[in-house]
Amino acid sequence: MKTNKINKQKLKCLSKIANSPCGLKKEQNARHTFSTATIPFDDHTDYLSKVTALLEVCVLALDGQGSFHSKTLNHQDLDTCVKTVLEMAIEMMPHDDMFKYQQILAILEEDTEGSHFPDKLKKLLKSNADEKEENA
Repeated sequence: MKTNKINKQKLKCLSKIANSPCGLKKEQNARHTFSTATIPFDDHTDYLSKVTALLEVCVLALDGQGSFHSKTLNHQDLDTCVKTVLEMAIEMMPHDDMFKYQQILAILEEDTEGSHFPDKLKKLLKSNADEKEENA
């Protein structure tokens, strides 16, 4: 009976990990399956500044000149634009997916000492082990 409760808790933890909004999500089209990434933005101004900075860095890379910047972002310099693009590239990396993968492995392997193991499930497994020791 206790193992059934543990399995339900594992399934609950795994579904919580799978339903988190960040990371890559698969979308099915009529012919293809695509993966989409979510990038958090504070507001429309943040979104516009990041896209503009990305385009400016691309133009600078193609043009080879270091003095180009848009009139709407004239208060920012070239270094700020490059930093913004690098930050966006780092945000696009699949860190969340790797964290989810580590959580799933910890749950399936019952690695209670791992830092990614859920506390509720850890307590349930510990109480189950204590109960088995008392019965033996």
